[in-house]
Amino acid sequence: MGQGVKTSRRTVIAGLAGAAILGRTGAASAAGDVASLLAGAMTGPYPLKGMVAGLVMGSGDARGQRIVTQGTADNGRMLDGDTVFDIGSLTKLFTALALADMVVRGQMAMDDPLGRYLPAEVPDFEGRPITLRDVATYSPGLPGWPADMPPLGKTFPDYPVARLYHALSATKLDAAPGTRYVYSNFGYGLLGLALARRADTDFESLIVSRICKPLGMESTEITLTPALQERVSPGHDRKLTKVTSWIAQEAFAGAGAFRSTANDLLKFLTAAMALKPSPLAAAFAEMLRTLRPSDEPDTRVGAGWFISRGHGNRLVWKDGGVLGYSSFLGYAQRKRNGIVLLANGNFDAEKLGKHLLNEEFPL
Repeated sequence: MGQGVKTSRRTVIAGLAGAAILGRTGAASAAGDVASLLAGAMTGPYPLKGMVAGLVMGSGDARGQRIVTQGTADNGRMLDGDTVFDIGSLTKLFTALALADMVVRGQMAMDDPLGRYLPAEVPDFEGRPITLRDVATYSPGLPGWPADMPPLGKTFPDYPVARLYHALSATKLDAAPGTRYVYSNFGYGLLGLALARRADTDFESLIVSRICKPLGMESTEITLTPALQERVSPGHDRKLTKVTSWIAQEAFAGAGAFRSTANDLLKFLTAAMALKPSPLAAAFAEMLRTLRPSDEPDTRVGAGWFISRGHGNRLVWKDGGVLGYSSFLGYAQRKRNGIVLLANGNFDAEKLGKHLLNEEFPL
């Protein structure tokens, strides 16, 4: 979402041929390799103040989880697994999972029209409506942002929900929903609003009650408590100057408003990988039930996730970025290894995340 996030995606992943970094023999070896790569990334073309990586090693001799840090939080605190970062578009995974959970519970259906849940006129394409499945799988027929969206800058533009609904009603679809990949913050903002209306609550409360509490994610919120605010690592621009976090508007909360920690995202990741029993297991499976093309030949999209094939394996992943922060979360299905990356600056977390799961994918 926003600055630092590409709307034209994705680079092809090669899978896990050869020696995957997270598949090294021994936890110390794997953590050491990750620490070295983090250090290198921090002094790259886009320097960073600090990074936190959460490792999941689900196979081999190094099974378990590790937290690896490099640099500083730049607020007088040490970086650790409980440091709070803006996670940007990783929020879309929460939105898609909440939809999948409602589908599993029989409260919604993937092929329900989006317009059923919004108090606005929703355009169609020659009678073909936009469905919840279309929005969740990045093929809504809508553009990336509303046509009247102001430029993204040091602060997030004031864009109320009523204006979003008006922009939706005024949008003319140039392709049938479900037929063309578009990375749409517009669509995911609308999806978050639709889910919240169906649950008769606000979006943050929906995600906290349906996802965070069942998974034990106690440090994942939009509006931070004073205790969580104390653990925030400030974001930085590419000159390493501190920036003020965006206050994401309600209209786009479903696209990228949440903050979280490496420890909390490890809980989400291990549940997604089915490494332990989870009350959301059926919902996680639902997210991968429908796969559609992306703009890269070897990468498809599910609900929220990007899924890349290569070398006899599949990599399931998502990245995110807002002003001052970058993030990545992903796992290899067959090797059952995963990674969480959080940085207090903007850089290509997607490339580093992929390389950590497959060292043949170049930095």
